[in-house]
Amino acid sequence: MLSIGFVGLGSMGQAIAVKILQSGYLLDVYDRSNDALKVVVAAGARQASNLQELADGKDLVFLSVSNADMTEEIICESGGLLDSMNAGGVIIDLGTTPYGQCVELAEKAGTAGLSFLDAPISGSTPWAEAGTLAMMVGGSKPAYEKVRVVLTTFADKIHYLGDSGNGQLLKLCHQLTFAATLNGLAEAIALAEKYGQNAETVLNVLSDCVAPNHVIDFMLPMAKNKRFDQGRGSLKLVHKDLDAVLHSAKQVNVTLPLAEVLSGYMTQAMEGGWSEADLFALVDMARDEFYSNQ
Repeated sequence: MLSIGFVGLGSMGQAIAVKILQSGYLLDVYDRSNDALKVVVAAGARQASNLQELADGKDLVFLSVSNADMTEEIICESGGLLDSMNAGGVIIDLGTTPYGQCVELAEKAGTAGLSFLDAPISGSTPWAEAGTLAMMVGGSKPAYEKVRVVLTTFADKIHYLGDSGNGQLLKLCHQLTFAATLNGLAEAIALAEKYGQNAETVLNVLSDCVAPNHVIDFMLPMAKNKRFDQGRGSLKLVHKDLDAVLHSAKQVNVTLPLAEVLSGYMTQAMEGGWSEADLFALVDMARDEFYSNQ
């Protein structure tokens, strides 16, 4: 059985560590907070008195810390993971670390005879407790295969994505999508409330509509093609609808920054020759806009 360590016992780290313990693994833990340590030690973990003791002789160490520079310090400082883990050991970063920093850490780990996997997660504490987190993994395939069975103790939707940094890249894609979706819902609620509706009604109605639940269901089949444009002319219809949204907001003196940006973007599209494009051509537009700036 792998010798496992865990550093960083915030609410998410605690839930993941306990889930690993409940699956029958032995686990050494370290955190600067004694209160955080008590919870996991009570669940059966062994407390390390310092980082070097935690790392000594380990085949696998999880890091669940909120600061990327702290992650690098734990790995690279004198007496840290690179100095103390078993040869062939695997370091797994569960936090959010910039892409380039992941690549550098993987290189440093490789030089020390270790492997580094960037493996950020999506979900919150209840998902961790249920073992149903989503995980995005970048790094060495053999290292991933070596530890995958441990990952399945707390994540049941694991995506291996190849080279170092790709796990973090997809986590950042999730964060972008989440922030945009949440902002759209926030503006929808603000507008509806000005007209006498309430947030619960808005969310209940939208849960039965295409957005936000089923957009990806529509897009996945299109992703197999080079372009998303279906040529059905629906983009101009949504452009018209966003104008109606902004007009309705103005009538009740509500400012909707995201809606204004989207309307401006679609106006640009209408003027740029996309008037007969499908709504899903927004993907193609984003791509073309990106590549045109290179």
